[in-house]
Amino acid sequence: MSAVTSTNGSGKAFLACAPHVPIVSMQEHKVNPEFWAAYNARVEEFKKFDPELVIIFGGDHYDGIFLKLTPQFVIGQIAEGMQDCGGYPGRLAVPRDIAAACATHLVQNDFDINVSYAMEVDHGFTNMLHHFIGELDAKPVLPIHINSIVDPQPTFRRCRQIGEEIGRFAATLNKRVAFLGTGGLSHQTDFIFPQYDTAPNENVRDYIVHGGTKGAITRQKWFDDVRTDMEKFSADLEDGSFKAPWINSKWDQEFLEILASGDLTRFDQWTNEDVLAAAGYGGGEIRQWITAAAAAQTAGAGKVLVDYYSPDTKFGIGIGIAHSF
Repeated sequence: MSAVTSTNGSGKAFLACAPHVPIVSMQEHKVNPEFWAAYNARVEEFKKFDPELVIIFGGDHYDGIFLKLTPQFVIGQIAEGMQDCGGYPGRLAVPRDIAAACATHLVQNDFDINVSYAMEVDHGFTNMLHHFIGELDAKPVLPIHINSIVDPQPTFRRCRQIGEEIGRFAATLNKRVAFLGTGGLSHQTDFIFPQYDTAPNENVRDYIVHGGTKGAITRQKWFDDVRTDMEKFSADLEDGSFKAPWINSKWDQEFLEILASGDLTRFDQWTNEDVLAAAGYGGGEIRQWITAAAAAQTAGAGKVLVDYYSPDTKFGIGIGIAHSF
């Protein structure tokens, strides 16, 4: 799909949704040229918009948040990127006054939000930030974590609702705000990031609960093991020896059609069970897209436009890119 420019927004809100799969940062761009043409077009548009604040919706992958305590939504007050597989290290320039005001606004409007003054963000945030802003402290960034890997996960209705409330808050700032939604579309992750009861052994179970402070797997070993798995996965995809069986093009395109329809309430009836069955655990990352789109739409962005979709890239997932402003 080719990029189309929206002209019906307020000029105060921008939206971009794109994948954060680690392989995006591992393969040469020439492997997926059409994807990168669409992706880079969004980056250039973002730069022209020149946001005064970036609100990014991402998810953790047992790199900074563990089963010892797993919140559904977290607003980072102070945040640091880590160098996990596909991620980038560095301090995020979180505007403390805005981060605190956003959390207070949500609580006052009946959202029981969590905050972190020591938030560690992995590739679920920093992959897209790196490609859009370069150094992680190049722009004021408000990171908002949405649980999309650990059962139970927030409903799609709740994601839409909290997104709309964040959009209302952003509209009060009188700033140009860019909303970034990361992740998706259909792909399977449970063979790398299991649930407690599906962990292959006690060492993995200890790690996903305690984050490397107990048991045989340290956090660095976890990073290294995931990187090794991803490097092999990427090589197999690139040389054609493996084709991901979990990509569901029909489901991906249904999701994108609803996202572009402007009526995000249509996602309210979607269930986690149905999404898992159709699109795998990775498909649950559409929560980040729905929340970002709801926020941008409420803050005044125009119609969501789908710029690119392909079930047949060398990334091993259903790949989509969307935007509005």
